[in-house]
Amino acid sequence: MQIQQLLKELDGEFLEIIFCTEDMITRPLWEAMNTRQPHLEAVKVAKSLPRICFLSGLSGEEMMVLIDAFPETGLEPAVFAALVPNSADKPLQELIEEIMGDHEMLTAKQPSST
Repeated sequence: MQIQQLLKELDGEFLEIIFCTEDMITRPLWEAMNTRQPHLEAVKVAKSLPRICFLSGLSGEEMMVLIDAFPETGLEPAVFAALVPNSADKPLQELIEEIMGDHEMLTAKQPSST
């Protein structure tokens, strides 16, 4: 799995990867992030969602290393967000809408590179 390979290269094998499933969308972020998925290859990922990586337990520097290295994986681009106390009890769907709204607003303000 490409994301596991990236974590290995960054000495981040200790990090746990959790895929969002359809049943997690209505649950709080904290509950979703504490879901156990011992066999990632068998997990059915929710297909209807934008690609967001919620990060938890990393320092700011560790997050930046991961975010900077992410494009090297060949995976589709993702939006990154950190688990913060303010968001822990909010339903995942609500957070996804907030994050994507913020992301679209930020990317719309950036000057075109053409």
